[in-house]
Amino acid sequence: MAQISSTSTTAAPVAQAASPAGRILVVEDERHIARFLEYVLRREGYQVAVEHDAEHALETARVFRPDAWLLDMVLPGMSGIDLLHILRREAKGERVVVIILSAHWFGQDEQMLREAGASAQCAKPIAPTTLIRKLQDLGVFPTGKDTRT
Repeated sequence: MAQISSTSTTAAPVAQAASPAGRILVVEDERHIARFLEYVLRREGYQVAVEHDAEHALETARVFRPDAWLLDMVLPGMSGIDLLHILRREAKGERVVVIILSAHWFGQDEQMLREAGASAQCAKPIAPTTLIRKLQDLGVFPTGKDTRT
């Protein structure tokens, strides 16, 4: 499966200096998947907030200020792509990493996600080591755990 390049001109740029604090907002309507992701990320030392729909995710993001979003493609009320468009518009150029989660991929998805501003994609079922590696490749590390050095 192809991945979205972190060097994409439309994807969020990877910070070259200090690593972010590792705040991750998980937006996943399937509660068992959301709990699993929260457990994996907290175990790695990330700060995690979880929402199950786009409207609450936007509200939480304004307070939590995530460094990265794990965003399901299929959400109640609004698609993950629609939420990504809103997120990018509201971020106004700020660095925010967005990893799209989906159990269904088609050839045209990669281009659409890149154009929408996704940083990467992660297929479901999600392998914890793959997810953590993607976050770190995109420059999002748990507080004080930048493993690049």
